[in-house]
Amino acid sequence: MAESLIYMGRHINFSLAERTYGAWHWTYTIDGADTFSNEGAPFATRELAMSDAIRDAKDRITRVPT
Repeated sequence: MAESLIYMGRHINFSLAERTYGAWHWTYTIDGADTFSNEGAPFATRELAMSDAIRDAKDRITRVPT
């Protein structure tokens, strides 16, 4: 399932999938150019996995100047 949001003027597109029970793989792309992912991280729910992906993306955008 793909979702997206705008943060600090940057477009982030997320993809999230449960590989095995409780092991989530998330990927996000910033402005259609840079892709980052985390494979098989344990999260109790989809919402917690998505929250981790969003936090990671926001942290990366905040750290890296445009």
